[in-house]
Amino acid sequence: MSPPPSSKPLQPRVSCVRDPEEWAKLAAEWPELAANSAADAVFLSWPWLDTWMSVYGDGGRWLVLVARDAADGKLLGVAPMMLDRGAGQVGRWMRRVILVGQKADTASEYLDWVLRLGHEEEVAAVFCEYLLREEGRSWDLLRFETMRADSPTLPLLEKAFAAKGRTLTVSHATTAPYLTLPASWDAFLASRSGTFRTRWNKFHREHRVVMKQAGADLSVADGMQFLRDLNEKRWGDRRQSFLSDRYRRFHDQVSARMLAAGHLAMLFLEADGQVVSGRYDFAYAGKAWCFQGGWLPEWEKERAGKMMLTAMMRWCIEHGLGEYDFLGGEASYKKEWGNAERSIVDLQAANPRSVRGRLFETLKRLRRPPGHKTGTADHRELS
Repeated sequence: MSPPPSSKPLQPRVSCVRDPEEWAKLAAEWPELAANSAADAVFLSWPWLDTWMSVYGDGGRWLVLVARDAADGKLLGVAPMMLDRGAGQVGRWMRRVILVGQKADTASEYLDWVLRLGHEEEVAAVFCEYLLREEGRSWDLLRFETMRADSPTLPLLEKAFAAKGRTLTVSHATTAPYLTLPASWDAFLASRSGTFRTRWNKFHREHRVVMKQAGADLSVADGMQFLRDLNEKRWGDRRQSFLSDRYRRFHDQVSARMLAAGHLAMLFLEADGQVVSGRYDFAYAGKAWCFQGGWLPEWEKERAGKMMLTAMMRWCIEHGLGEYDFLGGEASYKKEWGNAERSIVDLQAANPRSVRGRLFETLKRLRRPPGHKTGTADHRELS
């Protein structure tokens, strides 16, 4: 990430992208902007977002705001958003502004506006002005989900809505544990318990273990099929992944694009000639992003899932990655492996120009239990 640019006066000019043709024009400039923003997450990378727009983009009206310097046309920021309807008896009447990637079964996280470093305040200000003035009659409720609590966008949105006499509610959604990786594999093993090292060595001593990487030892298509099979055998009727046609189509496409961009980390552990576990993760912006894993139930006593995750850590260290981000969720293994965590929040605010939005806020206040404080998760069934 390069240093923030100088604080020269800017004249941001805003336009709105509403169709695939205009969206595609951002492809060449997107990677540089993302790399020079605080929102450089794999779920805001061009391969992920562009694939999402092609597979899920018909789920609402596009509202992608683009800011450029009026003087030289330099891309200063993009606010990837959509307009849709909420859920529930009340929520379905609400016209919502949401973030691209939010309303789907792809489990996108760390969603945000992509704002150039050093110019966040002026760019966010023109985005908010456009949203509240130009689009002020098209929506009732702003609902942004799975944002990092330390996003620079958050206080800027709070400021903009406060200026209009409205409150932006910030609700804790979950935590995202992560592990800071050491510089060497030996240092990693030394940081683990003696029991951990004994199990790792025992597994490799008792079995003929081979690691295979999609894109090198097998095709990505074959890798995705292995992953689906492992996921189905691991979870059976309780599985929540690869159930819809869109989900399968999205990941078939995005995994191939991530490989082409050098961001795919899809590994499989073969023991005694059989694939027993696998991981479908990403390597992006100097760190690894945990996404999907699976293992054969009959290998659970051998801790095939933990052996696979350990092998992934080794791969990450050998490829110079400095962190393994487990992303949001309360799974016990994330707490076990992580050594720090980030807070993930949801944002909600009523449009000051919308009667329905104001009524929704009133109803929300009436439904709060005594002693409720802003900042706790609430009222998801309404929105």
